[in-house]
Amino acid sequence: MRIFCYTLILPIFIFAQNFKSGLIGGVSMSQVSGDNLSGFNKIGPRIGLFVNRNINWYSFQLELHYQSKGSRETTNYSEKYSFTDNLNYNFLSDYNFQLDYIGIPLLFSFDFTNKIKIEFGNAINVLINQKEEIDYYLDNSRKVNRLEYAFLVGLVYKLNNTYSINIRGSNSIFPIRKHSSGEVYRLNRGQYNTSLNFNVLYNF
Repeated sequence: MRIFCYTLILPIFIFAQNFKSGLIGGVSMSQVSGDNLSGFNKIGPRIGLFVNRNINWYSFQLELHYQSKGSRETTNYSEKYSFTDNLNYNFLSDYNFQLDYIGIPLLFSFDFTNKIKIEFGNAINVLINQKEEIDYYLDNSRKVNRLEYAFLVGLVYKLNNTYSINIRGSNSIFPIRKHSSGEVYRLNRGQYNTSLNFNVLYNF
């Protein structure tokens, strides 16, 4: 009976050794396409866990992460316009759109060189917090979709057996919400999250 149990458990144990896990820590720089603002001005954290399985020259990776996305714009009109009366006009327009997600990315990667991997995949992100401030006044009247489906692509550079660095871009597959006007035009169906992430991966 003992030999039979060992026979069942041993293959599972050996298979489990092929999995590796670790921690993710990084910075997310994001914008919202379709809000008439430009630049990855919204900066927030990205933290999480991962588990992966290497199979020859390719691998699969499953992650659980928290990520902050959104859009940010601050305009100081006194720096853009001159006034003939030389008065000190200082009109400040501030826009802060923050979206906090808990997500599950699933990625496929393959070896480009001994040190570099190319990865791509998708993620399902669940919105846990929305905050939209216009000139420091909170306005959450235009709700964002609860679920976000995103496409991911990136590069992983292996520093050593413990640490790797990762650059990853992501974009919403479907709009996170409609335009304020409600109009759509061809592929422009609404607003989309676009982000660029810089991560450090720690392997256990």
